[in-house]
Amino acid sequence: MLRGTDRIVGPNRAAPVAGANTALRFEAAPLADVVHAILRELLQVNYVVHPPLNGSVTLSTGQPVSAERALVLLEAALQANGYQMLRDAAGTYHVGKAEQLRAVVPGVAVRDLGATAPLPAGQGVLVVPLRYIGAAEMAAILRPFAPDPAIARVDALRNLLVLTGTRGQLDGWLDLVQTFDVDLLRGMSVGVFPLQHIGARDVEAALRLLSTTGGAGRAPAAAAAGSPTPPPAGNAAAATDAVTNVPFPLLGAVRVLPLERANAVVIVTPRAEYLDLAREWIAKLDLPGLGSSDSQLFVYRVQNGNARHLADVLAGLFGAAPPATPPGGSTGVAPGATVQSAASAPPAGNYASLPAVAGQAAQQGTSPAVTLTGGLRVMADQYNNAILVWGSAGQYRQVEQALKRLDVAPTQVLIEASIIEVQLVDDLQYGIQWFFTDRHGSNSGSGVLNALANLGDARGAFTYTLRGANGNIRAVLNALAEKSLIKVISSPSLMVLDNHTASIVVGNQQPVRTSETVTTGGNVTTSITYKDTGVSLTVTPSVNAGDLVTLQLQQAVTDVGAVDTATGQRAFLQRQIGSRVAVRTGETLVLGGLIRDNSTSGNAGLPVAKDIPLFGWLFGAQNRSANRTELLVLITPRVLRNTDDSAEVARELRQRMQTLLGAGLHSTLPPLPAPSNP
Repeated sequence: MLRGTDRIVGPNRAAPVAGANTALRFEAAPLADVVHAILRELLQVNYVVHPPLNGSVTLSTGQPVSAERALVLLEAALQANGYQMLRDAAGTYHVGKAEQLRAVVPGVAVRDLGATAPLPAGQGVLVVPLRYIGAAEMAAILRPFAPDPAIARVDALRNLLVLTGTRGQLDGWLDLVQTFDVDLLRGMSVGVFPLQHIGARDVEAALRLLSTTGGAGRAPAAAAAGSPTPPPAGNAAAATDAVTNVPFPLLGAVRVLPLERANAVVIVTPRAEYLDLAREWIAKLDLPGLGSSDSQLFVYRVQNGNARHLADVLAGLFGAAPPATPPGGSTGVAPGATVQSAASAPPAGNYASLPAVAGQAAQQGTSPAVTLTGGLRVMADQYNNAILVWGSAGQYRQVEQALKRLDVAPTQVLIEASIIEVQLVDDLQYGIQWFFTDRHGSNSGSGVLNALANLGDARGAFTYTLRGANGNIRAVLNALAEKSLIKVISSPSLMVLDNHTASIVVGNQQPVRTSETVTTGGNVTTSITYKDTGVSLTVTPSVNAGDLVTLQLQQAVTDVGAVDTATGQRAFLQRQIGSRVAVRTGETLVLGGLIRDNSTSGNAGLPVAKDIPLFGWLFGAQNRSANRTELLVLITPRVLRNTDDSAEVARELRQRMQTLLGAGLHSTLPPLPAPSNP
C-alpha cells in the first residue's frame, strides 16, 4: 500500500494585501478619485485604470477598516457604477468595464475547505479541492445559484471545481460547497441483513416499492437507489405489483444493495432509525410462506443416519429412481457404527470366506447428484455425512421436513446367544425335542414354525424351534448341568442394527493337505490349507413397531470325521440349516436338532491269539463306545430404541459380571434372561 500526499493542486502564490486600518468617508466623490485614494494612497498597490471611468461614489465607514475590507468596499462601489476590478497573476489591479478586462488573465486562488484566510478582492478564479463529495455532484448543486460562466471546470479526476466571479460571489459559493462537502460515510448508517427464506432481489423490489402507508403513520422502511431495478421475481412479485404506482418520498434517502451470492441485502441510509424500520419490514418479508423461487445451495447435516441411504430415500420419495448402490456401499448406519454381517446364503465349508464387516467398508467421495421434480437436486456428501440440496427455499423446507422424520436414531437389537452341546443319554437319547414334547407336553412351544403358515412346516425338517417355554427350558438345562451333561461352547452377546446381519463363528481351523511336490533333488514340498470347523450362526433381525422381532437365521456345523483310507485325509461332516422365525423382544428362541453320533470299536490283546475264532476273546478285549450329542442354540433378542434402553442393558451386564465374580466363576451355564412380561 502506497499512500500519497493528498496534494493535487499547487499553493497560493499571491500574498495578501497589507495596510493599516483606515476610516473612509467620501461624499459624491468622483469614481476615479476614490480609486486613486484607496489603491494608491491607502493600499499602495499597482493598478491600471481602463478609461473611461465615470460616476460618483458616496462611501463612509464609522470605524477604521482593514485593507482587505477597503478593497471589498471599493469593489462594491465599482459594481454599482457598472465597473469591475480584476487582479492579475502579478498582483496588479485592473479597473474598467467587463469587456475591457477580458484580455487580462486573472490571478488564481486555491482555497482549501476550512481555511480562514480571505479571498483576494476583485474578479478572480478560485480552485476548490473537494474532500468528500464528488465534483460532478457538487457542480449539480451549484448550478441553480451560479451562472453558466461561473463554473469554469469540473475536474472529476482531481475532484475539484474551478469557479470564476467576484469576491462576494466566490464567498457565497464557497459557503455552499462547505455545507455539502462533509464526510458522508461517517454520517451514513449501514445494515447487512441475511435472508433465510426469500431472495435478495425480491426484498430489494419490495422495499423499493413500499409507500408511507406501510405502518400506522410511520415512515417506510427503505427504498432502492436511483438506478432501475429488474422486475421482482418469485412470490414477492405479487406483493409488489399492488404498489407499483405508489409514489415513494424517500427515494434516495434509503438505498438497498442486494448481495445475491450471500443472499443478503445491504441498507444504506443517512437516518439511523430507518435501519430499525428496514429490519421490521425484512422480517415480515422473509417468511417461509414467501420463499423465493431462485435456486440456492442448502446443506443438511445428518445426525443419526447415513447420508447415502437418506439421499436414496429422497430420490424415491420425490420422484426419481435411486442410483445403483456400488459394492460395499451404504450401510445405513451412523458414522462410526459397526455392523457385523455375513453372507445371506448358507456357508459352504470355509467360514473364512464370510464377507468383512460391512460397517468397516470405506465410503469415499460423493454420490451422483439426482435431479428430482421441479429441478430439485440432491447429492450425498459421504465424507462429511451431509446431504446437499440445490433448489428453492420452499423446496428445501419440504426436503428438510422429510429428513427430520427419517434422520432418527436407528433401532438396535441385542442378540444374546448360547451355543450348548447336550449329551443325549437316558431320557434324552431321542433328542431334546422328543423330551419336551413327550415328557412335558406340547404346550412347551414345540413346532413354532408351524404357526407361521408362510414359513412352512418344520416337523419333518432338520431342525426344530421352541418358544415360550423359558421356564421349562431353564429347569431342564439346569438339571442337565448338575449331571455334567451340558457343555457350553460359546455364549456371545452382540449388538446389531435393525435389518443388518450379525455373525457368530465358534470353532477351530483344521489343516488339510492339498498337494505334494517332489523336486529333482528328492525334496518333498507339501501344501497345507486350513478348513474352518465348528459352529457358524448368522442372524438378521427385523423389528416392527410392536417390538416383534423377525429373525432370519442361518446355522452351520462342521465336524472333523475319520481319516479316509483312500486319500489319507480327514473327512468333514457338515450340517447347515436356515429358518425365519418371529419372537417378541426378550423371549428366548431355542434351535435344536443338530444331533451327532460318534461310535468307536476296537480290540486289544495278544497278537495272533486274540484273532482265533471262538477263543480269541480269552486272549484279548473288545471295546465299543457310542457318543450321542445334540447342539442347541438359544437366542434372545432385545430391542433397544434409545439410549435409555442401551444404558439398561449395560447395567444388567455389569450386575451379571458382579454376580459371577461373587460366585467365584463356578457357574457352568450362563443365566438365561427371564421371560418378558406381556
